[in-house]
Amino acid sequence: MDKLLFRRILMIALSVLAVVYAAYLLISTNFKMYPTENAVQTTVTDKIYSNGFIIRDENMIQNNTSGVLSYTVHDGDEVKAGGEIAKSYANDDDAASQSKISALQEQLSDLQTLQKTSTAGNIGIDTINNNINNNIISQIRSINDGDLANIDNVTNNLLYSINQRQIYTGKATNFNDRISELQAEIATLEGKTGKSTGNITTEKSGCFLSHCDGYENALDYNNLDRLTLSDLDNVKQTKVSGNIAGKVVTGLKWYVACKVTADEATRLSLWDGSATVLFSDASSESIPATIKRIYQESKDSDALLILECDYMNSDLAQARQEPIEIGLGSYTGLRISKKAIHDDYVTKTTYDDNDNKHTEQVKVQGVYVLHGSEVRFKQISILYADDDYVICDPEPDSKDLVDGTTVELYDQVILEGDDLYDGKVVN
Repeated sequence: MDKLLFRRILMIALSVLAVVYAAYLLISTNFKMYPTENAVQTTVTDKIYSNGFIIRDENMIQNNTSGVLSYTVHDGDEVKAGGEIAKSYANDDDAASQSKISALQEQLSDLQTLQKTSTAGNIGIDTINNNINNNIISQIRSINDGDLANIDNVTNNLLYSINQRQIYTGKATNFNDRISELQAEIATLEGKTGKSTGNITTEKSGCFLSHCDGYENALDYNNLDRLTLSDLDNVKQTKVSGNIAGKVVTGLKWYVACKVTADEATRLSLWDGSATVLFSDASSESIPATIKRIYQESKDSDALLILECDYMNSDLAQARQEPIEIGLGSYTGLRISKKAIHDDYVTKTTYDDNDNKHTEQVKVQGVYVLHGSEVRFKQISILYADDDYVICDPEPDSKDLVDGTTVELYDQVILEGDDLYDGKVVN
């Protein structure tokens, strides 16, 4: 090969290598890209997940009759001491007919009430429509859950709301024809139905439930201060006797017992006592609760947590063992990824009595924020920390800020990168 040609090729190759190397240095220094994420406002709730066992003051009702029962109250209804909860009949047909009569009498009573009440002055159309929607949802939920005992009650409520809308909108002026039909149907059934052979009453007042699940006496309602985690782990279901007609839940307070980890027990012990609890299968909304007791055999062992509640509805009254979410408070602030947090120095400026300026470098926790082409370090004040992110106070107390600045809404927070420092210029 010609020496001149070889030299030219060699020079071109070396020049290309030099250009490539120079470009590499330029990109790696002045044009290095840093991934960022905007600081956005978020509200989170500190939650603990567990499985709850519900403890109530439950009193089972004995059935001393020999017939077939037809209940005169619904599940979830409030009953008074000495009040009737069921009648007994000689056979299934008579009991079924009486149940049908009771349902028709409820429809009749609702229609008669609507005819006597001027709806327009008492309730708005939006409220009526909301009631219809809520009753439809309740009916669907009862069907999906197989809650046959509650379907008739929900259906009656839905029918009442629909009829209420008919009156309000003027599509119906009265229900005389339907009232006459119901009265005739009730009279026919009463003529075919045998008389009651007895009735059942309750000794205590409270919330009535026709079903007993066998856990009514599993844990002592009156000795919760002695309950241990072992007692909860070994809870047993007993067979319900055939002569039990239902139960009455008395008292305003009821409790949820569950297992929590040692770390969760520590968090709970530092909390102010108020909480919320969500029963994922029995309720769509969280209810208020207070921490009654935390029992832990050693500081490293799992603990027994007992929550006290006083809100009750028919769904909660029938729940027993439920997956639960315990809420310990909500935090609103700026969401920052944990991998963006660094320790760095900021300048603290003070003045003495003679107005002489003094500065010192103080190490604080913060994030690097990209402002145009400049990197700035900003201190953060953490309100809440999760595994992957933290919630920072957007307006912390000024005395907690060394140089008076903190991360702000929509700041471009640098998630990762090497050789980061305050004042660095990047392109």
